[in-house]
Amino acid sequence: MTIASPTVESRAQQLRNLIQELVEVVRDNGGKMPLSDAVPSVANRTGLPLSEVPYIVNSAVADCRITADLRSGVLELVR
Repeated sequence: MTIASPTVESRAQQLRNLIQELVEVVRDNGGKMPLSDAVPSVANRTGLPLSEVPYIVNSAVADCRITADLRSGVLELVR
């Protein structure tokens, strides 16, 4: 069994927290919203640069918290 270092654990927790912020932004907007509106909202809430928010979106999709429709540019909560 490998034990993760505190730095790795804290980064993982930070990512979980950022994903949760994104989920809350989408939830506050009825569970569905354009990516173009979500990115600045998350950046404002978290203090992240706009260029880093797509990483949070991709992580949230990979974690099955939201779906992202690439054609329409819409994020939606997974129910």
